[in-house]
Amino acid sequence: MGPFGTYGLFDFGHRFAFWLVLLGLGMVMGSVARAFVYETLSMRDFRRGSFLITFLMCVVFCPPLHVVLKWMFADSGLPIPGLGEIMLLTASLSLGICSLRISIDSKPEPVLPAAMESAPPLPELAPPRLLQRLEPCLHGRLWSISVRDHYVDIRTEKGKVSLLMRFSDAMSEAEPEPGAQVHRSHWVAWEAVEKVERDGAKMRLWLRSGEAVPVSRNHRGKVDERWPEGEVSPLASE
Repeated sequence: MGPFGTYGLFDFGHRFAFWLVLLGLGMVMGSVARAFVYETLSMRDFRRGSFLITFLMCVVFCPPLHVVLKWMFADSGLPIPGLGEIMLLTASLSLGICSLRISIDSKPEPVLPAAMESAPPLPELAPPRLLQRLEPCLHGRLWSISVRDHYVDIRTEKGKVSLLMRFSDAMSEAEPEPGAQVHRSHWVAWEAVEKVERDGAKMRLWLRSGEAVPVSRNHRGKVDERWPEGEVSPLASE
């Protein structure tokens, strides 16, 4: 394949190298634009955010690409793609990637049916500020927060999503959901705990999502205070 006439201008090796570098730069610029829209501007409307990302890509990425292609095609005798054509293609790809990313991030993950059916009705609480960062389809009771590199995995009763933010900021925005940090990388809501598992010096919390969260020695007292030795969450005994 050779978009914009590069099939006739280059052999396979040169085309591969050229488009590999170009697509790599496009991915970097797309990631920067996404971080700017959702983190710097704190935009929470994902539809408008996608259009803003697309606009930034067209304004910042397309003009330099047009100049490069004009320089490459100057002596080739091949038609030079116009700036509008390049912008149209870039906008189509950008919107497609945004749509795919949102659909993947917002797809609810399965939960344990038995645990959900046996759980008593949860009390009404004011929604944590952290939920404002999530798409509406993920709004629900907050279950857990886990850190992964520079991202935090936020799980609610509706599913899970990853956000680029600090773990400490995510925990502060979890209020007023009752819960606590139980590990340097994990925060859990008490209502999400289905079972407390103790194995000697080791302790784990089994959540209603089916996940097991380790409890570090420094935070073990919080769990022991809430569920004394030998007891488990009422959710597990229903």
